[in-house]
Amino acid sequence: MTRILEGVRVLELTNAFNGPLAGRILGELGAEVIKIEPPWGSARDFLPIVSGESFNFIMINCNKKFITLNLKTEAGKELFKKLVKVSDVVLENFSAGTMERLGLGYDDLKKLKPDIIYVSSSGFGHRGKYVNLPAYDYIAEAMSGLYSLTGEKDLPMKYGVAIIDVLSGVFAALATVAALYNKMRTGKGERADMAMYDNATYAMMENVAGVLIEGKDSKFNQRLGNKHPVIAPYALYRASDNFVFIATGKDEQFARLCKVMNREDLIKDPRFSSMEARVRNMEELDQIIQSWVEKYPAKTVVKLLLEADVAAAEVRSLFDALNDSNVEERKLLVELVHPILGNVKVLNSVLKFENADTSVYRPGMPLGYDNEYVYSNILGLSKEEIERLRQENVI
Repeated sequence: MTRILEGVRVLELTNAFNGPLAGRILGELGAEVIKIEPPWGSARDFLPIVSGESFNFIMINCNKKFITLNLKTEAGKELFKKLVKVSDVVLENFSAGTMERLGLGYDDLKKLKPDIIYVSSSGFGHRGKYVNLPAYDYIAEAMSGLYSLTGEKDLPMKYGVAIIDVLSGVFAALATVAALYNKMRTGKGERADMAMYDNATYAMMENVAGVLIEGKDSKFNQRLGNKHPVIAPYALYRASDNFVFIATGKDEQFARLCKVMNREDLIKDPRFSSMEARVRNMEELDQIIQSWVEKYPAKTVVKLLLEADVAAAEVRSLFDALNDSNVEERKLLVELVHPILGNVKVLNSVLKFENADTSVYRPGMPLGYDNEYVYSNILGLSKEEIERLRQENVI
């Protein structure tokens, strides 16, 4: 099968998570992604470390080629410009102004290649009063208000994963694909300015709607722990051995839940007979459900509810979830060969098409692994020239 972005070349100057993830997604879609790192490496020290290699880096940077290039040298800048002339996309996630100070910003590069697509995915974007602030996932969560919505009433909590990094990587990849499509239609390049801060705000779309209409006192502006502001029951309950999440989004689903609990009297009880009433009396309703759930093991609760077509799930550890046979059936993991670690399992692509290949075929490779190929086959440099550049700390 063919790959959707086959023939597209991306120059990736990113580190940490959101930028590399965007590059990985483009690589899954078939683009030739060339990851450019300084000769001393970049973000290769994230745990876990195995035989000197960051497995975090290996996982996030699949389906790419890897070269080293010192952009602080004039020779390095010239080599980068030569690569730009034969590429379609520049993807970077530096702080605002970094590429411009190097003379490699969008305005500089479009003079070399007018149809270049230039995608930035930074913490706070390239416009606005926060552009110069340092940013990490949880900083974006805190600044955007997302952090304030997660946790218990008296204690905000971060997400268990760097969810805004993930969203930012996905949105940056989406922006790239959209710009490539527009280029196909118009022949014009594009500049995309993506920000983690924006993405965190966008992720709160339901809450933003509530706060814009209801103001500061809106339930959508409050931490509700494991409960939902306008749906009930929609919460976490403690079974005899584990936790279970139960979700009922409609009256008929609530009625089925009541039947499973042998509490059909609750269906027409005015305290619970409508969604609005259930939300208003959420605490009382949750206590009733909890008193039923705690009598049984989690798997029993889930089995009874699923048989009645009520959405429910046991809270599983990541280890248990990865050992579910469904992971194999969905091909979520793939085994690849790394030149130092040997056989390794990494996450496969979640983009699944009927007529296009998106599989992960290459793990993140060691620093400068593809220097010879890129500088020789793409830029046409001789072995002697490549060695001289290495000796001069340009690559």
